[in-house]
Amino acid sequence: MTVTLAPDIRERVSRIETTPAIPAILLPLLRLLKTPAEQVDLDEVVRLVSYDKAIAAQCVRVASSPLFGLAKPPSSISGVVVSLGLKRIESILLTCCMGQAFPVSKWDLDPVVFWKHSLGCAMVCRKFSEKLAGADPEKAYMAGLLHDIGFLANCMVYSKEFAEAVRVAMDEQIPLGEAELAVMGFTHCETGRAIAEQWKMEEDIIQVVAHHHDVENCESDHALVAIVHLCDLLCRMRGLGYGYYERRKADLLHDPAWAILEKVHEELQGMDLARFTFEMDDSVIEVSELVSMVFSRSNA
Repeated sequence: MTVTLAPDIRERVSRIETTPAIPAILLPLLRLLKTPAEQVDLDEVVRLVSYDKAIAAQCVRVASSPLFGLAKPPSSISGVVVSLGLKRIESILLTCCMGQAFPVSKWDLDPVVFWKHSLGCAMVCRKFSEKLAGADPEKAYMAGLLHDIGFLANCMVYSKEFAEAVRVAMDEQIPLGEAELAVMGFTHCETGRAIAEQWKMEEDIIQVVAHHHDVENCESDHALVAIVHLCDLLCRMRGLGYGYYERRKADLLHDPAWAILEKVHEELQGMDLARFTFEMDDSVIEVSELVSMVFSRSNA
């Protein structure tokens, strides 16, 4: 099934790529890191990352975070690349680039709150995937990190309308996507899909960005979309949401996404979800520290 986005959404989102705020290395790195790992020139990755000194320094600090579990923190970009591997390098680079690309003055959401949710979701997606046979934890991390990229697009190109949606969501204590639909007539899933397709992200990531709130309607990669959907809900239940209280509660075990995952992961039937939920609390401090490194208010 081919999804047709409104021309206005595609046209407005196309402007983001030309904004001066987008780091020059972002799109070349995305293209480079999409090639098969055995074909990637590591020296070229190091060269591109080193081109932007601010992002290079951020990458070294982020790679030194306990979140990545390295016995000896790297002290150089080449050390980061070798120690973490290309998949984790990609996620760190995207985080650092996005932090610079969307300055605080353009945000209608608190950027620190947004990144806590995005990084928290990425972390929980990785942990959840590690419990599922055959799942790719690093792919899940990337999907969790990028699932709400449409919010960034809305801040940039639908600022007035999105600000009203944020106000409605907070006043009525409803999910932000629901407020977007009521105020704007579309959500961050549509704008997110437009920017993900424009930047030629992998199809499984595009499906996550477009369908993490309506898993049953995704066109492919149902399991990955289901993982992100559940982890997104879990983060919002555990205080890693968007900075306000949502009145509606989620029942993960009876969510359609859980049923989708159970079809391919029988081990879920014996999973102690309550224990897993509490396990993630131990990492909230790490996420907060990582956000402070990646997206400090100094780039306002």
